Amino acid sequence: MKPDADADDFPERLLAAAADADAADALARRLRDAGCTVIGATECCNLVREAVRLAPQAVVIEVPAVDAELLATLAPLQSALPLPVLLHGPGDPARAGAAFDAGVLHWVGTPCDPAELARALPLAGRWFRRLQAVQRELGDAQARLDERKWVDRAKGVLMSAQQLSEPDAFALLRTASMQTNLRVGEVSRAVIEAASSAEAVNRAGQLRMLSQRIVKALALLRLGIERAAAEVLHQDSLARAQASIDHLATLDLPEALQPLRAAAAEAWQQLQRAADPVATDLLEVDRCAQRLLEDAQALTDALEHLSGRRSLQVVNLSGRQRMLSQRIAKEALLAGCLPDEVAQAAAAAALASATEFDAALQQLERSPLSGEEIRSTLAVARGQWQRLLEGMRGAGAGQGRPARDGRLALARESEALLQSFERLTTLYENSIQVLLG
Repeated sequence: MKPDADADDFPERLLAAAADADAADALARRLRDAGCTVIGATECCNLVREAVRLAPQAVVIEVPAVDAELLATLAPLQSALPLPVLLHGPGDPARAGAAFDAGVLHWVGTPCDPAELARALPLAGRWFRRLQAVQRELGDAQARLDERKWVDRAKGVLMSAQQLSEPDAFALLRTASMQTNLRVGEVSRAVIEAASSAEAVNRAGQLRMLSQRIVKALALLRLGIERAAAEVLHQDSLARAQASIDHLATLDLPEALQPLRAAAAEAWQQLQRAADPVATDLLEVDRCAQRLLEDAQALTDALEHLSGRRSLQVVNLSGRQRMLSQRIAKEALLAGCLPDEVAQAAAAAALASATEFDAALQQLERSPLSGEEIRSTLAVARGQWQRLLEGMRGAGAGQGRPARDGRLALARESEALLQSFERLTTLYENSIQVLLG
């Protein structure tokens, strides 16, 4: 029955569908009698399943009434197997838009007439191909627009992180694209995702450090060491911790990580309530700080693992050095203002943290992920670390209560060391190796 039409326009393999099995079989017979190639007949309720199984080129439906339920049945068909639908049956003309969205390209309110179907099939085929072409063009245009957005954002990240001009940033993206055999848009998206992941790891890691810095500030206040500076340090730490909590709350994390974020936020609230410089129980504050440290560590490690980027390990490690610089000073200072038994445990913990810090510093010094600026900053940090150790020894950490000069050295050198590792963590976070993976 095929008329004179372009073979590519004409759907030859038809699936007949009706309200029930008998009606579907009857429709299939009439179509076959008229010369159509019918590969199956099905009830409308099984239409999607049978269409996926048989892969027809078009669907012909005949029903006593075209209602919303039928159109809702057709909607998933276009997602599973886009194809033209020819519909026969009375229905509400107001549903024409919904019918078109469901893939109906020919709808008449009368029983299926094979002769009319012969005239409608070529036109339906042509319309379907044209619609498919338009959808592909729109999809390609949207993809190009999205790619341009990713490229612009990635250029901004690289320009800021590497102090590059816009042409140099784009050239870097193109070079990475050629080396990885990926589109520039794909590389750009990877850069944005890497930058976001690195920032998340950095922010969560800051909570570890701030938990210890808050206790250090309160210990300095208790000991009367540089009170004005200690008060500023205390307020700054509280504000920065809240900013990190607020930033982490904006992240669209997988469901598995949300309890870790919630636990860190709850631990922060408890520490915030306990860390009152007027009437502070330092042991209770330290317990709250330890809980925040542990919860922040779990979240930081999970964020690093989620990213799937091995290069973020160095961001995590450098960020942990910030925490250890504060923890060492905190523990040594607590040894000077807590009861003897607790003080001895704090002094021993300071020495253990110092061993951990030195091992990690050596690991960072051996890391291949470095540049001139990173190497020079590590050299500065090495000198600061030696002075902090001298301050610990002069203060008598592990051998009695710290002397005032040792306490001053702990306060000052731990802050200097913190600033160096703040810089190093940012340098690692913005390094080409991290951003380009």
